[in-house]
Amino acid sequence: MERPQSGRLVHDLEGADVRQAWGTMEGNALRLDRDDAERMVEALNADHAGAFNLFYLLRKHYWTAEGAEHEDVADVLKEGYQRAREINDDLAMRITQLGGVPASTPPALQEYAPVHLEAEHLFDLRASLEGDLEAYATLVASMREHVALADELGDEATSELLRDHLEDLEDDAHDIEEFLEDDTLVTTEAMRR
Repeated sequence: MERPQSGRLVHDLEGADVRQAWGTMEGNALRLDRDDAERMVEALNADHAGAFNLFYLLRKHYWTAEGAEHEDVADVLKEGYQRAREINDDLAMRITQLGGVPASTPPALQEYAPVHLEAEHLFDLRASLEGDLEAYATLVASMREHVALADELGDEATSELLRDHLEDLEDDAHDIEEFLEDDTLVTTEAMRR
């Protein structure tokens, strides 16, 4: 197998005008104080990047799910990755509304993300789902902190957006948890015995 490409992952668009530089803040129509908006954008970029990585984890496991319950598991994973993508989009749009620029390149997303991607290998389904559950827990904890920040800053719309998505993430995590309680999801090691 060929080695993956290395080198520069990101390039500027030659001749294009930059509307807003990465890492800068513009005023916002929401009348949120610029410093407060900047704090909120920084926090939301972490949740946005975390949702991005959760999307990729769930999608990988959807692609590779196997075993007796693979269809049921795949259905739950598909619903989860679609929801993670929606959360990712909603948070990116909110960042823009607040006057910021959402992280959008692999290096920036990985710098911000509290949820980490797993190695390229294929793991047994139980281990994959345990990793997904940990990713959900990490993202939920981050978003809870940012609900508190939004409340502190008086940003009710962001607080409501995060609360709505928290409920969805908690429901999805519960679905994964139910599969982990099922004895039919055995590890690869147990199947070799």
